[in-house]
Amino acid sequence: MNLKRINTFILRLLIGLCILTLIGLLNFGHGLGNIIYFPPIILATVAHILITRRLNKKNNDKYWFPLILINSIICLSIIYYATLGRGGEFNWDGRIFFIK
Repeated sequence: MNLKRINTFILRLLIGLCILTLIGLLNFGHGLGNIIYFPPIILATVAHILITRRLNKKNNDKYWFPLILINSIICLSIIYYATLGRGGEFNWDGRIFFIK
């Protein structure tokens, strides 16, 4: 199991979730309250990119697993809040993407 490949997958997933949220295709069911989710998603993505670049430069392998674990939990929570944990304004209807 190569931790750098897993980290690359998680990073790409987080970037994809960030892009989908910013262009409005990923809805959290709170109407204008969805704006609350933008800064944490953007900050988590930027932090993951910066930490990954720093770890690649230092070739330090002992911090890959905690980075992967923390960002996997962040990705899973974003996916949960965009699907089953949606707010009351737009309840979960079986569709992930919010097409207007």
